[in-house]
Amino acid sequence: MSDTTDLAARVARAGHGPEEIERAAAEGRLAGLAVQSALGGGAAEFTLSDVARASGLRTAFVRELMQALGRPNPGRGERAFSQEDVDLARLINGFLDAGLPRGELLEVLRVLSRGMAQTADATRQLVGNALLERGVSQDEVALRYIDAAEQLVPAVTEVLRLQLRAHLRTGISQKLVSDAERDTGRLNESREVAVAFADLVGYTRLGGQLPPEDVGRIAGRLAELAADTVRRPVTLVKMIGDAAMFVSDDADALVTVVERLTQRIAAEGPDFPGVRAGIAFGQATTRGGDWFGTTVNLASRVAGLAKPGQILATEEVEQRATGVTWTRRRRRRKVKGIDERVRLYAVTRAED
Repeated sequence: MSDTTDLAARVARAGHGPEEIERAAAEGRLAGLAVQSALGGGAAEFTLSDVARASGLRTAFVRELMQALGRPNPGRGERAFSQEDVDLARLINGFLDAGLPRGELLEVLRVLSRGMAQTADATRQLVGNALLERGVSQDEVALRYIDAAEQLVPAVTEVLRLQLRAHLRTGISQKLVSDAERDTGRLNESREVAVAFADLVGYTRLGGQLPPEDVGRIAGRLAELAADTVRRPVTLVKMIGDAAMFVSDDADALVTVVERLTQRIAAEGPDFPGVRAGIAFGQATTRGGDWFGTTVNLASRVAGLAKPGQILATEEVEQRATGVTWTRRRRRRKVKGIDERVRLYAVTRAED
């Protein structure tokens, strides 16, 4: 049996009809259709209204839901959804029946969708690089993808389940519910924290000097180093291209992590961009795993004022990070977006 015949047989077993298979083969889409079929979901046979009726949800909410999840935003009568989408909408309706608020549920789903999209893309690159060989046919690549999907998807699904449980345990163990939150009946999303940004110097300029894959590898190495150096109670919130964002209730611990990161980056050698960092302390609000507010903006701006290899911090950080030796800058600085001038301090190292 040829690879093409094998692909056609697999697509047929997934429920696609002969005409669809012939059309996909004529248009050069058979390999992609076979891999999609192996990953489940089925054919797009339901309209938005179909999903709403089957799940018991309002059509307008189903549209919001599908957009939050990164699904299509179809026109009237367009069959854009599969049986998996119907099943998912039913699950969401169960959450609503359990009393979860719609707006906050959609916010969680948007965060989940972004995270899953990144996870899927990273997994695709990992598997693709492992399976590709010079000169291999598209049909053979598709068959390798299908075999990998059948073996790996159940294991990856289990990894995701265990990771979610682990992160939930960590979050709950660090802070459950305070007396004030019990009194108001809502979690307090704002509190005083230290926020740090560490970004690579000259990263944008590298985009015009190096191939895109090399620039991507540099960003990937920064993410690797940031994840490797972080220690509780510090949290690596996110990577933003050439920058890492950290948050902690403990200013001392945060400064230690940022110092460790700058040292690790310096050890990468002269071909790796330098790093600069800014740290601020104050009120910030957490939503969907991210942080917002003036303190976050200030930390980002302070990082932009630092020199390569330098860690700058606000006076509030200097007062709390007592395990660090600081050098006070001679004058207060005007920081974009901040009304008052800011007194900045630099971490002092032995060679300074």
